[in-house]
Amino acid sequence: MNVLMLSAEVAPFTTVGGLSQVMYFLSKSLLKAGHDVKIFTPHYGKINIKKYKSHPYIETLLVPTDATRKTDPTSIECAVRIYKKTKPLVYFLENREYYQLRENAYGYADDHQRFYLLSKACLEWLLLQYKNKEWMPDVIHAHDWHTGYFIELARTDKRYKKMMRSIPILYTVHNFRYQGNWDFSFLPPQEKDHGTNKLQSFFDPKLQKQNALLRGILQADWINTVSPTHAVEVLTPEYGEGLDKQLLKRRGVLSGIINGLDTVMFDPNKDPLIVQGFGVQSIEKRIANKLELQREFGLAKDPNVPLLAFCGRLDKQKGLHFILDVLPDVLEELGIQFVILGGGDLQLANEFRMLQERYPKQIGTHLYPNFKLPRKVFAGADMMLMPSLFEPGGIVALEAMRYGCIPIIRRTGGLSDVIKEFDPATKKGNGFSFTGNKSLGLLIAITRAVETYRNQKLWRSLMVNTMSQDFSWDNSMKEYLKLYRKVIAIRKNQLATNPNPAFV
Repeated sequence: MNVLMLSAEVAPFTTVGGLSQVMYFLSKSLLKAGHDVKIFTPHYGKINIKKYKSHPYIETLLVPTDATRKTDPTSIECAVRIYKKTKPLVYFLENREYYQLRENAYGYADDHQRFYLLSKACLEWLLLQYKNKEWMPDVIHAHDWHTGYFIELARTDKRYKKMMRSIPILYTVHNFRYQGNWDFSFLPPQEKDHGTNKLQSFFDPKLQKQNALLRGILQADWINTVSPTHAVEVLTPEYGEGLDKQLLKRRGVLSGIINGLDTVMFDPNKDPLIVQGFGVQSIEKRIANKLELQREFGLAKDPNVPLLAFCGRLDKQKGLHFILDVLPDVLEELGIQFVILGGGDLQLANEFRMLQERYPKQIGTHLYPNFKLPRKVFAGADMMLMPSLFEPGGIVALEAMRYGCIPIIRRTGGLSDVIKEFDPATKKGNGFSFTGNKSLGLLIAITRAVETYRNQKLWRSLMVNTMSQDFSWDNSMKEYLKLYRKVIAIRKNQLATNPNPAFV
């Protein structure tokens, strides 16, 4: 089938978060399975044009602004370039003011306009394809709030409705917290966007207060998120980020699919970033990476001491307050070592610095973002702490397990889907977990893990379990294919019974 991917970021051109990796690896897996995938994304100033040389495809693409004031332009001049050195083909949207002159993908006061432009430009590009009877998608896969405008315009704007009438749209939400270029939780009730009034024009100040994520959710043929458990969680006020009521109304078309992992980059047998390669059949070689990690973080080199780690963004969402609560007792009573890697909240960083000063022989810190150290941590640490308050996907758990690092998690979102509690009697399972919102739960889970670690024969069985799992994107891709076929069938059936279906 023909699949169009629409996203604000795509690896390796623009890599900010996990979204870019999903775009890259899901598309590659679909191509490998014989499907024709094309990607539409902005051409930001930070993209290395020498390394990723694209070619002109459409020199002038006039994108209507629907301006209502005479002083505002009626269109914005853009261009489309194509990158075809490797598949899938990537179509870059060019505009100097909104993309090329911006170093970053996100973080600007006019982000709502920048991604409205991306959405409308993609529709204009498709309109040209449609009129010229060229390549058209069988299904469109849109990602996150940045493409919510696309979905609404595709379904409500008279200019595009005929073209889009038979094409289903799958909307993947990677994080429900981000809903647009505004914090909608602080809007007074009378200004709250319910997604039912008309989408404002490009230059209208009211556009910023219209919730792009909500509008995409209301108009998409199907909504999915990055784990089956999280798809259920977001139906509650605790996880729904203010959208739980609207999601409940659409729960019949809401599901979750776990992300895959780049098993080529994350390969402990061939990883050039670690000092010693190893695999399921040579787990004993892993110890060299542990000794190197201890050396690098200034800890005593001891192969027998349990080495625990945290790797990720310093944010309350990650449950770091749980770790801070229990760490002194764990260090003193269980005699462990602990390393932490990641940047973010300065207050949290300072608290870990103070703990390091208190336990200099047991704690090692690198409180800044780093893109090479994580795999050294995965390959050297014995256990990875992930007591997240919410975790839609849980990709770090997959990365850690790939390297034989055992996750200790709080049961939520994707973590619940990928981690099964280890049972010493049956030797089944791949990690340790707790529920609830008390630090005591984490303390008990760590204690269970450390006691299991003392039995090295049992611990080896646990590492074999984690490293033997199939982490590849091919499994996730097959689930997406099923979903694509489902939304195509649903759209076809709806058109058969109602030539003008409404999806709000």
